[in-house]
Amino acid sequence: MSLNLSGKKLFLFDFDGTLVDTSQGIMASINHTRQHYGLPALDFAQARRAIGRGLEVMLADTLSERPDIERAEAARIYRAHHETYMYTGLKFYPGLPDFLTRLRLQKKSLGIVSNKHSYFIAKILAKLSCPVSFNIIIGADTLPERKPSPLPVLHACTQLGLNQTEAVLFGDSVYDTQAGRQAGVFTIGCAWGFNGAEPFQAEPPDLVIQHISEIII
Repeated sequence: MSLNLSGKKLFLFDFDGTLVDTSQGIMASINHTRQHYGLPALDFAQARRAIGRGLEVMLADTLSERPDIERAEAARIYRAHHETYMYTGLKFYPGLPDFLTRLRLQKKSLGIVSNKHSYFIAKILAKLSCPVSFNIIIGADTLPERKPSPLPVLHACTQLGLNQTEAVLFGDSVYDTQAGRQAGVFTIGCAWGFNGAEPFQAEPPDLVIQHISEIII
């Protein structure tokens, strides 16, 4: 069933697993960090649920065998590797570039609300030759709180002078949908992301979709 969102003015997107498939680069940097500490490689199925809550939490989960590791050091190792390897296997999810282009042609406001560092977001968008510019990009380094806190979503609305009722948030994790629902925006779970539709069963967003073509604008 399609949903018409032509009345919404602000379209907010999570980044990893929602707009862009960044899984290969993330896994390369996770496993580089694990190798540095003498740990065996993980596959994506083992690590995917750790992704989405910010780098520190992700590393705490994916280095859990070694609670003695100094997390700031691990983060530096990850970031230094990711600077080069974040481009591995990058691709927009199907239909997203055309969807973004149509939103821009309709004069909609566009934003990214992510727990990824904004520096990496900007680099990846440039590498992919993103067809649109975003009115606002909120990353892990933008505010003192991250999703699932509603603060980043509310900040995006405030900065662009729009009410929460005029906004919609797309995300592939429950951290996205929790943030959106607490902020009072219409929230859509993207089942094409890193964890499929399963995470949304316990805490359903307003809508779960399998493909962006289910949204009419």
